[in-house]
Amino acid sequence: MISDLSQTGEQRRHAFGAFRQIFDSWLNLQVNAGRVLLGIAILSGMALRFNRLDAMSMTADEGAAWAAAAEPVKRLLALQPQLDSGKLALYDLLLHYWIAMFGDSLRAIRSLSAAIGAISILLIFWMVRELAQGGTAADSQSELVGGIAALLFATNVALVDSARTGRMYPLMTAAELVQIFFFVRAQRQGRAVSYILAALFLSLAIAANFTAAFLVVAESLWVGYLLIARCDDGPGRRCRIAASALSLVGGGLLLLPFAPGALAASRTALREGALDWIRYRPPLSWFCRALLSSVGNRWLFRLFLALAAFGVWRHRTGRAPNQVFMGAMMIGPLAAIAILGLLGRPMMVDRYVILAQLGFLVLAALGVAAFRSNIGTALIVLLIVWLSARALRHFSVYWVDWRGAVAIACATTSFSHERLGVVPEYAANVVRYYLPPERRAQASGLDSQCGTSQILIISPGPSIPPGYIAELNACYPHLLGRATRAEIRAR
Repeated sequence: MISDLSQTGEQRRHAFGAFRQIFDSWLNLQVNAGRVLLGIAILSGMALRFNRLDAMSMTADEGAAWAAAAEPVKRLLALQPQLDSGKLALYDLLLHYWIAMFGDSLRAIRSLSAAIGAISILLIFWMVRELAQGGTAADSQSELVGGIAALLFATNVALVDSARTGRMYPLMTAAELVQIFFFVRAQRQGRAVSYILAALFLSLAIAANFTAAFLVVAESLWVGYLLIARCDDGPGRRCRIAASALSLVGGGLLLLPFAPGALAASRTALREGALDWIRYRPPLSWFCRALLSSVGNRWLFRLFLALAAFGVWRHRTGRAPNQVFMGAMMIGPLAAIAILGLLGRPMMVDRYVILAQLGFLVLAALGVAAFRSNIGTALIVLLIVWLSARALRHFSVYWVDWRGAVAIACATTSFSHERLGVVPEYAANVVRYYLPPERRAQASGLDSQCGTSQILIISPGPSIPPGYIAELNACYPHLLGRATRAEIRAR
């Protein structure tokens, strides 16, 4: 009888040992799969961001960034609010020194954004892994979720396009990802250095672009959730809530020395109609359209929605703080934009809600990782990659061939001594970029309704009233040539 019991106990120990080996192998598989996905994401993301960077002409917004960055530092700091309001000169200073090292070719200018965008693939992996960490099982799961999120980030249409444009948005996104990483780590570990770095990178993100202030709204919603969860004996009881809130305050305090000048420049820009081109739309329907356009494929958008819902359902019986945090990342910008719209300041621009798009991607990644079958997870990842590749292949952006338009104007014999008018006026800097250095002073916006220049480059975009275009055509009746979305006309 005793020998039978000992044999039974031995069999149980063997069975338990075999189960532990299978479980440990499964955990290792998740960790390895997450890192493999991260490697694939970095390679594919770099290829998408650096390939043929100068294929399309510089945009008017890039022209403003170049015009500021090309100036000496003292003049740059004075000109930047006039050339490109809505941010401090952080990106322009960085681009200034980048140009000093690598030149001001279009490929070099855009390479700065591409490099920051490529680094951000690794940053989102670290951020999601930190957000998803818990016990041993959660640690292995966090590697997988981070790898999936990195792959979605690397192949996202909106983020790829942003990283291929010489603007401040990739810098803002990278600073937001680092800030979230330290914000979450500070709540979990309570170290002073994490609070300080969370405040520092929050101020850097807002300095890169003022719309990063939506991050404060989102994290304030998260802190409110933690307070409620703490009262209900939820995950908030283990987090350092007060210090986290102070890190948000600290980020704002770091910007106080620059606040008066930034507010004055912003008021001036608003009075001059810098945001008048933005039209009010119902916030909820616009937000859905913004998320759809960010992934670039209707089927992929539906799949992400289904995956996000599946992940929420899978964790319905327990606390899911990581999903609540990402939900706050989505709701915060929408709530802020809805309130601004009700106050008469429409802000319905897709690139202003990059934070919400990041939250959407991470929620989808959490849904993919919620599958209990490795085969199911692999099939969903392959389907996402296929749909993302289709979206990238068929994606096209609105662009104007300023390079071709300037080439036509320069071929005109009379241009050598004449001024060159540009409509819209804010595109004058991109025209200057393509002109020979000795002729750049000749290009400017119209100084009157019809202008005094002999030659005009006009891009009749949606921001220019048709009636004004008709007046310009009457002032400049001779068509010298056409480029993509641009005409070159003479008196």
